[in-house]
Amino acid sequence: MSAAGAVARQAPRFGGWTLGLGEALVAGPVAVAVVGPAAARADLHRAALRLTSPGAVVVVGDPDDDRIPVLTGRPLVDGHPAAYVCHGFVCDRPVTDPAALTDDPPPPV
Repeated sequence: MSAAGAVARQAPRFGGWTLGLGEALVAGPVAVAVVGPAAARADLHRAALRLTSPGAVVVVGDPDDDRIPVLTGRPLVDGHPAAYVCHGFVCDRPVTDPAALTDDPPPPV
């Protein structure tokens, strides 16, 4: 990050990438697991793709899919598709409403 200042002065167009890297370093790894039948999970999937955390990984699939580690142990919630937002290895409570997917940081533990 410290070398980014020189790059930004010489080629400001590329400074944004460094800012994205800085934000990703502060936010830590973010993964979003969206589970449910394809048609029913579409709105949650679109909302997850709109999250702005650099480097966020969005994975969609069937509930409890043991073939994909981030989907393992991720069931439907009351029969509805759900999104599980995980920061590092800690996941927030699953949400079923696309409007509930935000870039707000998780509360301190």
